[in-house]
Amino acid sequence: MRVAGAEPEGAFEHPASTARFSIRNARGATWQTVEKAGYSQSLPISYVIGSGSHAFGYVVAVGDHLFQSPLSYYTIRRMWDMAPGYEQSTDPDFSRPVTPECLFCHSNKPRPVPNTLNTYQSPPFEGSGIQCDRCHGPAEAHLKRPVPGSIINPAKLGPRQRDSICEQCHLTGEVRIPNPGNAISDFLPGQAIEDVYTVYVARHDSDKTIKVVSHVEQLALSACARNSNGKLWCGTCHDPHETPIHPAGYYREKCLSCHGAAFEKAHEKAHAASAQDCITCHMPQRPANDGGHTAFTDHRISRRPEVEADTSLSDELIAWHEPDARLRDRNLALALVTRGMENHNSSQVIRGYRMLNKVEKDFSGDAAMLTALGTILLTAKEPAEATRRFQRALELRPDYAPYEVNLADALLDQGDAKAATRHLEHAVQLDPLLQQAVQLLRQAFVAQGRTAQAEDLIRRYRSAMGFQAMTPTTR
Repeated sequence: MRVAGAEPEGAFEHPASTARFSIRNARGATWQTVEKAGYSQSLPISYVIGSGSHAFGYVVAVGDHLFQSPLSYYTIRRMWDMAPGYEQSTDPDFSRPVTPECLFCHSNKPRPVPNTLNTYQSPPFEGSGIQCDRCHGPAEAHLKRPVPGSIINPAKLGPRQRDSICEQCHLTGEVRIPNPGNAISDFLPGQAIEDVYTVYVARHDSDKTIKVVSHVEQLALSACARNSNGKLWCGTCHDPHETPIHPAGYYREKCLSCHGAAFEKAHEKAHAASAQDCITCHMPQRPANDGGHTAFTDHRISRRPEVEADTSLSDELIAWHEPDARLRDRNLALALVTRGMENHNSSQVIRGYRMLNKVEKDFSGDAAMLTALGTILLTAKEPAEATRRFQRALELRPDYAPYEVNLADALLDQGDAKAATRHLEHAVQLDPLLQQAVQLLRQAFVAQGRTAQAEDLIRRYRSAMGFQAMTPTTR
C-alpha cells in the first residue's frame, strides 16, 4: 500500500456495462471518472495497492470511508482495464466497501472505527507497508530487551504455527470463516490460523487451477513438499527481508540445496550449466483465473508442467486445517452458505442451511450464524422467519448499519414499509454512504408516497459520492 501520486493516465470503454472510464491527473491528484446512464462519478485516488510487478489496484476515500476502485492498471501491458471481479459488472462504480479484512494484508495495522463496515480513523492504518510484528509478533518485549528470543522467529516454530504466519496473507482459499467472536485480523504470530478462523479450499477436479493467492495450496500439491515431511515451507526458498538481485541463480541454488550433486550428475546434459534457470521450466508463469491480465508463478513445482490450466472446481469445500471440533459444523455451514450465495450455487446453500439448522441452538448468540440463516430464509420467501433471526442479530450489534438493513429488507418483504423505514433511517444515520441502506430507504419512501424525501435522499448520497448529472455537452 502507498499513498497515490501521479498515476498513469488513460481511458477506455467497458463492453459489459457500456460505461466509459477516464483517468486524468489534475489539481494535484489522479482522478478516476466513470460515465454511465446520464451521470458521471469522479473521485481522486487516495491509495495504491500492489508492488506493480503485475498490476496496481486503487482505493478512494470519501470522507472517512474507503471504497475500492473498479479499475486496475496492468503494468506489463501498460493498460487500464477493469479490476478483478468487475469484468462482467453491468453497473460498475466506486461503491464497494474496503473492509478491514481487505486492508489486513496490504497495510500495517488498519484502524477501523469500531462497529462499522468501512469507516476508518485518520490515518486509516499505521504505516502503509507491512511491519515486523506481522511475522514476529508484538515488539514491546523486544524493544525493552532486544536479545534473541524476545521476538518470534517463524523458522523456530512448530510446522503448523510456522506455516500459519505465511498463510495469513498467502492463503485465502475460497472463503475464510472467523470463529465466534473473532475477526481475521485477530491472528497473531505463534498461533495456528484455525485458532482464529478456518480457511476453506475447493476440491479441485484437477490440480491445475491457478489463482492470485493460491501459493500455499499449490506448494502443498508439489512432490517437493509432500516428500519433505514438513521441512519445506515458504521460508525455505523466500527471504521475506530481501529480494534477490539475480532470481534465476538464487532459486537454482535453493533447488540444488535439496537435489544436490546426485541430481546434477544424473541430469548433466540438461541441468549442468550454471546459468540454467530451474524456475522457468518447473515453476512457469500462468494466467490467474481471478487476476485479470496477470500471470503468477506456479508453485506446484511440476516435473513436466502442463501447458494449459484447468480451472474447474467441485462444489465441495474442505477445511485447510480443521478448527476445534465444536466449531466444525458451524464453520463449514457458514462457508457453504457464503460461497453458495456468491456463486448462485443452490446445492451449497441448501446443504449449509441444513447444517445451520442443526447447530442453531448451540450458537444462539452468534450474529454471523443468525445473519446467514436470515439471508437464506429471506431468499426462500420466508420473511417472517428471516425477521426473527435478523432481529436477534441486531440485538447483539444494535449500532451496526448492515444489520439494520437486513431487518428492514425482511420487513419490506412483509409489506411493513413504516417499520422498515425506521430501521433504514437509523442505518443511514449510522452510515450515510452505505449504498444498500440508501437504495432500500428510497424504496420505502416511494412505497409510502414520500417521493420528495426519496429524491432528496438520493441527491445527498450522489453528491457525497461524487456523482454529477451529465448534459449533452459534458457527454
